Amino acid sequence: VMAGSSAGADEEDMAGDGGIDMTMFTSNERRLTDAAKQNREMSKQMALAQKEQKVTSLCWWWMESSSFQKHRLLSLGDYVSLVFVPSHLALVEFQCYLVPIKHSESFACCEDEVWDEVTRFRTCLRNMFAKEGKGVLFCETVLPTKGLWQARMDVIPVPKTVQEDAEIFFKSALAEQSEEWGTHNKILSTRGKGLRRTIPKGFPYFNVEWDDGGYAQIIETNTFPKDFGIDTIAGMMDVNPLRFDRKPKAVDHDRGKILEFVKHWKEFDWTLSLDDKETF
Repeated sequence: VMAGSSAGADEEDMAGDGGIDMTMFTSNERRLTDAAKQNREMSKQMALAQKEQKVTSLCWWWMESSSFQKHRLLSLGDYVSLVFVPSHLALVEFQCYLVPIKHSESFACCEDEVWDEVTRFRTCLRNMFAKEGKGVLFCETVLPTKGLWQARMDVIPVPKTVQEDAEIFFKSALAEQSEEWGTHNKILSTRGKGLRRTIPKGFPYFNVEWDDGGYAQIIETNTFPKDFGIDTIAGMMDVNPLRFDRKPKAVDHDRGKILEFVKHWKEFDWTLSLDDKETF
């Protein structure tokens, strides 16, 4: 009769390992006491939290950031905020950001209720600037990144003629960008379907919107310029890009400009109706 694999082993060697002390081969992970494992996990979580806090502090336009300046908050919806851009970082007067209140990497992957408020903000901002004889462009650049970053959408008031030429200028600029970086990415029209039905969730992209349409393009390279949209609009307006035209910080931290903006915005600010509902 053929013997089994444990033939010849001591009766007490039930594991069939020949009496070898297997603790010699136990990993360090298993040797750690529960307390040590808990301490190590806590240290990992603290390091991650510190890293996220450091990155978040750079997102000064986000209300959750330690760098956020409260006086720059122009309007607050349930899901989206409107924030005044510091004049030394703005291409034009009264430039703003639309920013989700909760963390979101992009507007393409945000929740429906967030996008609904973005649409309301954009409609009201268009109406406000139209009353002043201006157009407005909305830009978003989502770069490939593994870090915590908060989405923001540029709100850039421009002369009507610049808005009318946006389709031609951006189509040309995006085509040149693709050629320069070798991405040869297709330029996608958002007309009639919007950003979220044009760009799949989780993809980095550039998007620009004007009154009746827009373009989007998936970003395939880490070298895509973060100021592409602003620089293109600068070219359309025949002004220097921001990096070539350093401006001093406003002495009053833009409080005067913010008050001026709010005076015009009050007539169109849809979030005031939220305050009215809360009083009942």
